[in-house]
Amino acid sequence: MICQRISHWNFRRKEECRTLIRWLDPRPRERILDIGCGDGYYDALIAKSGAYVVGIDVHPERLAIAGSRNKNDRTAYLSMDAERMGFEEASFDKAISLCAMEHLRNDQRVMEHVFRVLKPGGTFVFSADSLSNPGLPSLEHIRHKERYEVNNYYRIETIRPKLEAIGFELRKIRYILTTPLTLSLVRFSWRLERLPRALKFIYLAGCLGVNTIGKIVSDISEHFAGRPESGLTLLVTAKKPLPRPK
Repeated sequence: MICQRISHWNFRRKEECRTLIRWLDPRPRERILDIGCGDGYYDALIAKSGAYVVGIDVHPERLAIAGSRNKNDRTAYLSMDAERMGFEEASFDKAISLCAMEHLRNDQRVMEHVFRVLKPGGTFVFSADSLSNPGLPSLEHIRHKERYEVNNYYRIETIRPKLEAIGFELRKIRYILTTPLTLSLVRFSWRLERLPRALKFIYLAGCLGVNTIGKIVSDISEHFAGRPESGLTLLVTAKKPLPRPK
């Protein structure tokens, strides 16, 4: 339980999720779809805006936590495969996917569904693993895929044509976790996650250090990184265009 809660303030995820929710800009009475909602932690945060959030996921244990811990009158959680969305056309104002797109088998099919269920003018924001940092060898890409069940890595030059082919207009896109110093801290956090359960105390102590002091150091290095052309994670905002006037 403690390890699950730690994941929400993991320094690798904090900027990612905070930025995406800001880009989502949830408003009262909006209907928002969350793809790969997990335990619903971020849905409960988004719902504080007054929006109604529907989270979908295929993992029963995570949905059980979402239903018991984060369900309220503005959140709902459904067991649903994102590749087979059963929602009606134009039934959501916005959609979000946090830390989930890289795990999908057929991301193209999921994006097509998102486009279908969004209202014209609707926004889709998502994050995805890129691991495009120059300091990451191909062997590390393979190991990361195996450990975290990753199916796809994303770069600006690959996601742009994919979204545009579906009909989306790309609005914002940028990499985060870009510097060599940040990469070293992330590698350390990955090693912590590989520790056996018997060393949980070391894991918790290490997480506390890397998610506090490490976060400060990482933020400073990222601040002076300029506009990087690669990074561990890619953040994207796309919009379903309004119909053209006749």
